[in-house]
Amino acid sequence: MIRKIINAMIYDGTGAEPFLGCVEIKEGKISRIIHGPSRETGSQVIDAKGKALTPGFVDIHRHHDLAALFDPDFGKLELAQGITSAVAGNCGLGAFPNQPSRAKEQFAYIEPCLGKVPEGCTMSTFAEFMDALEAKKLPINVASLTGVGANATAVMGYQTRGFTDQERAEAVRLVEDAMKAGAVGLSFGIMYTPECYLSHQDFTAMAKKCAEYGGIMCTHIRGEGDSLVESVKEVIGIAREAGCPLNISHFKATGVRNWGSAIGEAIGEIEKARAEGQIVTCDAYPYTGGATTALSLIPPSVLEGHDLAWLGTQEGGRKLVDQIMKKQPGWDNMVESIGWERVVIGSVNLEKNRCWCGKNVQEIADQLGLDDPAPWFGSLVAEEEGKVGITIMSMSQDDVDRVLSLPYCAVISDSLYGGGDSPHPRLYGSFPRVIREYVNERHIMNLAQAIHKMTGMPAARVGLKDRGLIREGYAADLNVFDPAKIRDTATYTQPKQLAAGIDYTLLAGQIAARDNIKEEESFGRLLRKQ
Repeated sequence: MIRKIINAMIYDGTGAEPFLGCVEIKEGKISRIIHGPSRETGSQVIDAKGKALTPGFVDIHRHHDLAALFDPDFGKLELAQGITSAVAGNCGLGAFPNQPSRAKEQFAYIEPCLGKVPEGCTMSTFAEFMDALEAKKLPINVASLTGVGANATAVMGYQTRGFTDQERAEAVRLVEDAMKAGAVGLSFGIMYTPECYLSHQDFTAMAKKCAEYGGIMCTHIRGEGDSLVESVKEVIGIAREAGCPLNISHFKATGVRNWGSAIGEAIGEIEKARAEGQIVTCDAYPYTGGATTALSLIPPSVLEGHDLAWLGTQEGGRKLVDQIMKKQPGWDNMVESIGWERVVIGSVNLEKNRCWCGKNVQEIADQLGLDDPAPWFGSLVAEEEGKVGITIMSMSQDDVDRVLSLPYCAVISDSLYGGGDSPHPRLYGSFPRVIREYVNERHIMNLAQAIHKMTGMPAARVGLKDRGLIREGYAADLNVFDPAKIRDTATYTQPKQLAAGIDYTLLAGQIAARDNIKEEESFGRLLRKQ
């Protein structure tokens, strides 16, 4: 147990200017903050002279639901980049709750984002998931949202329709059960099946129940391209009617024709709502490429009435060719807006298809001598039973800079854990990347602002009441590092590279990682919303 950190430049997580000082720690909490230097020595004292002392980073958007339970390496890459608390259950996606009759289909759908679910792992309630997390020796603190998509799948499977009255009541009950079990809020993934078919009434009913328990709505909106502005309006309307705070997840504008214009209109809608007194915020990751499941590129009109295997047939291939380059009412067609050359295969399940990982779809089509990549892509998705992860190079740097600079925008990673050999580099490097590139190199924000966006702001947003700030009585989750040396090393071509430059990461006053390397003992815990 560390007793004191001395001679640090303290960035307290509020965005205030740093000050030279010392932090005393007692029983895992910050017991005293002292301004000025110290000459104290001892084995339980860290002399942080010339270093920054910050709260541990809080990532409110990761997809580590399964990794936290089943991956023995969970915590290594998180602690290497200073993450001490993270929130699962994002984008409406989740493995729990599930029903045995629908579990196989549900697990296949989420695998590119969350990773594989072990055989026989069924949990019919969110509370069982939370209890399983609490029983683990967690390397970092973990909290979770409950996903609309997971609840909808548990209620009705992958239907192409909205709820019946009975199903809606059951979905609302599942939300209530999750909130009682300690979920920090409700996540939406309106772009994904089956959520894209749910009605405004369905969404609002669940959001109202979340609001009753003081939770937040975190939303992957319906469309981030041509329909960005309308999609932002949609979730603002749901949140307003439900009386629920709203956070728009990984806020961005995709599609070349939308760069530089759509994001401004969407920001205007957010700020209009904020001016009217509504709680609307957003978050973003520091990259111009995103990652998701390949299923998100298949127009709903193609699969309606068919299973995934149909995509691999000649008829299915023709249908995909016919629809993939057309605008789709109520659904953003990503391929039409960015082109196949910006879609990179990230992960597959079958050994025979691993040769395609790291290549873009147009490049693969050219290699195979294909006139149109669509039938090949459809066959790949069918053969892999949907278990294909992709990276999409869909954003402009100017738009990313503008969003991250918003005073109500938190930093996230949106890390996927089903990325196989070619995960998105954000899994390994998001938080150090902000400091290296956005603070030190391009001066998009100063360090105090960046730390606030990675600590106090996200912790407060999801109700982690004793995390995210250097304040007396708060948990001693802390990072010590030289701001000039912290850096991400993961790239799109070599993504599995640990971040570097953090001297110490503490959890509850214990050294959890030293020089970016995780200690053997684990000090994290489940964080339930009270």
